[in-house]
Amino acid sequence: MPHVIVKLYPGRSEEAKQALTEKMTQVLIEETGCNERSISIAIEEVLSEDWAETVYRKDIMNAKGTLYKEPGYNPFTPQQTKGETGRDLMAFVREAAEAAAKEDTSGIFNPMSWLDLELEDNPGRFDPFFDLPWNKLTDPEKQDRMKEVRAVL
Repeated sequence: MPHVIVKLYPGRSEEAKQALTEKMTQVLIEETGCNERSISIAIEEVLSEDWAETVYRKDIMNAKGTLYKEPGYNPFTPQQTKGETGRDLMAFVREAAEAAAKEDTSGIFNPMSWLDLELEDNPGRFDPFFDLPWNKLTDPEKQDRMKEVRAVL
């Protein structure tokens, strides 16, 4: 004990996964007082098109009693109409950035850098504000989507 399972989109290098594992191990040692040899950490890669059903529904929606940190998105939120997209997207991005800033402990939070990382790590988070989900876009459309999301900040 403890055993931690990290679920994320594919694409990170083995070095990045190892670095994450090492940092999580140190935090677990510091916060739980357990011995390093008691810790196990698994990393499961989940395709973005499978995320809503296999992770969000199962591990987030159906685990409210054990969930200590909820994400700031819901892939099951109904799609917005085109006319509402800009205003609602702006409010969503600003609220998410404010929440991230409150969680930041570095004291040098940069909203644009945060948004760039969010677009890189979790681009599907913004799907409720557009007609097509991220995984259905062409590469040029993905670039356009990223520009549109950045423009609201």
